[in-house]
Amino acid sequence: MRDIKTEIINTTKQIGDLVFFDVRNDSDALFAHFGVALQGVEDVQLMESATRTTTSSRKYLNGLAKCIEQGVLDGGDLTSWKLAKEKGGRLFKAEFGGSYKVFEQRPIPKEVISYCVGDVQHLPKLWSKFRSNTNRWRDLVNEETKKRVEASQKPEYQPLGPDRTLAPWSKEQNKTLDEWNYVRPLDYFDEDGDLDFNEDDDWADDGPTSCRDIINSWDYDYYYSD
Repeated sequence: MRDIKTEIINTTKQIGDLVFFDVRNDSDALFAHFGVALQGVEDVQLMESATRTTTSSRKYLNGLAKCIEQGVLDGGDLTSWKLAKEKGGRLFKAEFGGSYKVFEQRPIPKEVISYCVGDVQHLPKLWSKFRSNTNRWRDLVNEETKKRVEASQKPEYQPLGPDRTLAPWSKEQNKTLDEWNYVRPLDYFDEDGDLDFNEDDDWADDGPTSCRDIINSWDYDYYYSD
């Protein structure tokens, strides 16, 4: 008989850090069914949230589809991905008359396999995209990810809780993220309020303006004829 717990633990040891998108329910399932307590997790959902520039923009978390739309897929590829997710979801989501028993079928329906593949196939790209922007914030992301894992292992954990869409950042964390994400606007004025530019500025005047620059050639004779 297969020892699922041992297989999972051995696999995680080989992989090292684990990448999830919203680790909470996955962690809950692994802990409740197999006694596996995840460690070394990187949560892409929190990584994406940390890249946003203001506290107000970080209030709500983005779902997987929203993150994938941010430069990972577009056009026909995005449409195909969404269609596969929709077809698979209808087989087990109660609002569409589905049931989770579909996961017990053998062989597993192709639509369900495609749905599951869609959950993870673009995580490497998302991880690379957001990680390149979150080196400074890695400790904050790791701290909140660890809290997510710990909360998911408690008996009172609610997989469909009302606050799941809210970002976890505290007031102090948001202040820190605001400072790190701040982009200073371009300032073309000096301390005295005068224009301050040099010859390298791409908008600098390239010479005196001629009347021919602002008057159409066919009107020039009309305005400047004898």
